[in-house]
Amino acid sequence: MIKNSISSSSLKVVFRGTPVFSIKPLQELINSRHSVEAIYTQPPRKSGRGMKKNNSPIHNLALENNITVLTPLNFNEKNIIDTLEELSPDIIVVSAYGIILPKEVLKIPQFGCLNIHASILPRWRGAAPIQRSMMAGDKQTGISFMLMDEGLDTGSVLNNFEIPINYKYNAKFLHDELSRKAASELINTIDEYVNGSIVETPQENIGITYASKILKDESRLDWSKTSQEIFFSIKALNPFPGTWFESKENKRIKILDAEVNSLCGKPGEVLDSLIIGCGENSLKILDVQPEGGKEMSVDDFLRGNPINIGCIIN
Repeated sequence: MIKNSISSSSLKVVFRGTPVFSIKPLQELINSRHSVEAIYTQPPRKSGRGMKKNNSPIHNLALENNITVLTPLNFNEKNIIDTLEELSPDIIVVSAYGIILPKEVLKIPQFGCLNIHASILPRWRGAAPIQRSMMAGDKQTGISFMLMDEGLDTGSVLNNFEIPINYKYNAKFLHDELSRKAASELINTIDEYVNGSIVETPQENIGITYASKILKDESRLDWSKTSQEIFFSIKALNPFPGTWFESKENKRIKILDAEVNSLCGKPGEVLDSLIIGCGENSLKILDVQPEGGKEMSVDDFLRGNPINIGCIIN
């Protein structure tokens, strides 16, 4: 793509995003000197007890700011491409959009499509980089600003910003930190790229890992794993979808917080209140949420739901 010089004060931007993670970066764009011409987000989905159709967080932010919002299911139809061409954006900014962009879309803006990705590429390409980085016990992650191509997060990188992972906190804390970092660095990265102060750097072919989507069966704890592995999963999957074990009444007990313990026993064996044996060492449960109940400390939970030492839990 041949890029012509253009004043960064006059950029026409189209934004594509869907979840809460994308709110802060979009708000920075709205507050900047750039012009957000339109916002693309996924269509309203049924959710909640009443299965009512709800807008995405980005959809609601677009409406609040009186910005045109578009919700195509995909980009297979010519009229959808035509609409984007009529908008004539200088750059498209993508943040956790959740819909694949075809080559026809990628080549429309003069400065390409800039993707905000929540890892230091090429580590953790894919759908769930925040959770996968924590499940792996990584010590740091970060934000990559990448120019999109037809591959899965394979495009050239403009900027990386590292953030340490603090396992005192859960994935929501890391999610919010990464969103803030993306927002704080977005405008400067766009301006430097457009003005030629930074250039795109192809990703290395070493250190590539993939952050596949979190599956439902990963939520149920496998006590044959090491206590450290289970601890990382508890942190990574909190608050969503959460990790759990099953009580003797066949009720799910969601674990909200825990710590590694040095006691040893059989996998799933209750060693103390509430210390559970793992494939290596054990895990001391600190906070739980019973199925249909509220969050509470493990001591409060055990007062009404005693679990005998020596029993095996699933």
